Amino acid sequence: MTSSLVPKLDGRNLTVDVALKQPTIIRDRIARLADDQILLPHLFHGLGKPVEGGGLLYTVTKNEDLYTSDVETRAPGDEYKVVEGTDPEVRKADLADWGGKFQVFDEARRRNDVDAVDQQTTQLANTITRRLDKAVVDAINAAVTGDNIVPGNDWTALQFADGAEDVTPTSERPTADFSAAQLAADLQQLGVRHDLLLVGAEAAHHLRVAYAEKLAGMLDSAGLKLVVNPQIPTGQAWVAKAGEVGVVGFEQPLTVITWRDEATRSTWVQCYVVPAVAVNRPHAMKKLTGLAG
Repeated sequence: MTSSLVPKLDGRNLTVDVALKQPTIIRDRIARLADDQILLPHLFHGLGKPVEGGGLLYTVTKNEDLYTSDVETRAPGDEYKVVEGTDPEVRKADLADWGGKFQVFDEARRRNDVDAVDQQTTQLANTITRRLDKAVVDAINAAVTGDNIVPGNDWTALQFADGAEDVTPTSERPTADFSAAQLAADLQQLGVRHDLLLVGAEAAHHLRVAYAEKLAGMLDSAGLKLVVNPQIPTGQAWVAKAGEVGVVGFEQPLTVITWRDEATRSTWVQCYVVPAVAVNRPHAMKKLTGLAG
């Protein structure tokens, strides 16, 4: 399945009747709308198989999990030392079952009221997206702690104008915060190179005002792609390795079904998704805090 809708609802090449008879068309419409907004594909990669047993078992990779006990110099005739590794902690991410339904009356179907169906599809897509994003934010706030949190500078009053008396020193600019986050990752020695910058709407506004037309150049020089999502808490920004922070699995992927209700002369459209979200590599992300002063 792709996330594009063929034929397109908004292209008026599809009748309401066909959409209700082929619910995968509505599913693809919701998937395409969600893909444009959702945090999940930026930070998480797919499990590659259905989730079984009511949850997703995973291990959290830590620095000590990548090394055994130290090796020793071998003398001629001696055996090498037996080394010991650590057993990573096994955790379980529970499944969540989210969905909703809406009703399409026969009058809208006969009159081919594409706008009404398209609007309800968009609303449901937005609601599912918001719920999935909240699950991602909750999982990250629970898992990305300790030395994966980096204190940042205030981004609300940045001043870069040439000749200004209160120009922001380089050590207090966002680029310094990105460098501090990368330094923290380098010191963990886990091979993480950040390539994503995720911010909320307010932080994105402050960056655009401060850097103006030079914003793209700044991000490019820092090796970061900007992602804006309103669910990211105010005063925070995240830098991460794309797709490496966690894993998402589905007991049921995005599914749309329809059924007739003859008592009301209508058709119900129901959409649901049953995911499990796990942050198994929290070190692949750094949370910058204190950005709102």
